Amino acid sequence: MANEAKAGPKASPKSKGPQLPVVLSANDLLEGDVVFLSANGWTRNPAEARVAHDAETAAGLETQAAADFKANTIVDPYLVPVTVDANGMAVARHFRELIRQKGPSIHPHYGKEAAFHNRYAD
Repeated sequence: MANEAKAGPKASPKSKGPQLPVVLSANDLLEGDVVFLSANGWTRNPAEARVAHDAETAAGLETQAAADFKANTIVDPYLVPVTVDANGMAVARHFRELIRQKGPSIHPHYGKEAAFHNRYAD
């Protein structure tokens, strides 16, 4: 899995905000599982994550996350830089986030990749 993503985009001192496109990730407060903000609320399925291709949409995702954080629904919300693969799947660019997105790294037959039958382009 580490071969599939780089160590992550480096931010320069002049850069502002994350490199686009992004999805918003957090942890479900009650279950502790990684969740993604979708058009219909929070989901465990990364394929349903809403992708922000511009700063305005990314700001809207953060506004929703702040409200849900305040309502004690989620914790630790943050934007994750992604690329959209050939299958239309938003794939995290940083290997840590890719592990969070796919689930346990012990075997692809376990975790979110198997549970939701998500297909990542090679």
